[in-house]
Amino acid sequence: MSDSVRWLPDGNQTPWENLAAAMKKGAPVPAGYVVLPSTPEQAIRAAYEDLKIRERTHFLAVRGPSHAVLNVIGPDPLIHTLRRLWAESADAPVLVQRMVHSMWCGKAHRHRKNVRIKANEGMMVLDPDTYLVNTENGTCTRRTLEPKQRKMIRHVDGTARVVEREGEREPLSAEHLAEVADLAVRAGSVIGWAIDDREKVWLVSVT
Repeated sequence: MSDSVRWLPDGNQTPWENLAAAMKKGAPVPAGYVVLPSTPEQAIRAAYEDLKIRERTHFLAVRGPSHAVLNVIGPDPLIHTLRRLWAESADAPVLVQRMVHSMWCGKAHRHRKNVRIKANEGMMVLDPDTYLVNTENGTCTRRTLEPKQRKMIRHVDGTARVVEREGEREPLSAEHLAEVADLAVRAGSVIGWAIDDREKVWLVSVT
């Protein structure tokens, strides 16, 4: 792999090649770029400035091979985060991606005629609800809501906190379930998804 910055649509032969392929097919994938420890720091900073202008956001999700660091703001914190990830996994490609301000997030995968969707309010999958959606008619055939669910929320300054929701909770809407299920079917694999504060559904990972 070249040590230059590679924008996500050109992310073949990286851990995010399936996500890159989905993006090229028109799936709603957040913009980003892949870097290596050998990528010049100035190129990483320049790509961040480019991404910030294009996507109109300062917030990043920095995704290493084992985990992601969310709500990274600014070029200096980005460089520090990359160094931390490379200290854990030397030589690993890292995806620097626009951060989705998630109101809901989760995982989904197809199993025979159904899509199993795990859904959590907020930015992280902590205590997910479970939905089973029939792919033939798009209806939810089973729904299990957690009696208590932790929700991670983000503040404007990038800090985050976890609150616990209990009692009556609104389930994920039928429209959003159908959109998530469609993304899982199209990807043909396990996906990570998120719904932002404008109710747009994003595809954030394909494994």
